[in-house]
Amino acid sequence: MLKKTGATGRRKAEAEAGPRTVAYDELPQYVGYQVRRAQARIFSEFEATLMGSELTPGTFGVLTLIRANPGITQVELAAAFGIDKSTMSPVIFRLEKRGLIRREVLPADRRCHALYFQSSAEADFLKAREQVRRFEYRLAARLSGAEQAELARLLSKLQGDPEAPGA
Repeated sequence: MLKKTGATGRRKAEAEAGPRTVAYDELPQYVGYQVRRAQARIFSEFEATLMGSELTPGTFGVLTLIRANPGITQVELAAAFGIDKSTMSPVIFRLEKRGLIRREVLPADRRCHALYFQSSAEADFLKAREQVRRFEYRLAARLSGAEQAELARLLSKLQGDPEAPGA
């Protein structure tokens, strides 16, 4: 006679059977899927590299551009990343709250703010940048020089960059 088992019994039986092999069907054939998986892996490794700094790849990029472009506006910064200004707002707020950047109202347009990197954050930024550079070196070392150039070309092409060689 068959014994009726509830959801708890099924979960226990599944756990005892060991990890299930997942069938990915056609997903690995999708370029977007492969790019997203690569991004997730790289972001995870990036965060492990900068553990304790509270910097994500995105916030590191934002800080880098603000530091390199004193007085850049939030609109210009969002355009440089290809994202909406409203998406950038919470990032700017968090960086300002942490004392890494400051906002100044533009006299010509009081609705806009110029963004400035705080000099007090310079030492921590340089330390993080060195860690990122070492991480990027290790990451790039997984590919030959020719593969790195080809990957950069192909990613530019996927982004619709008409300047990408061979695009």
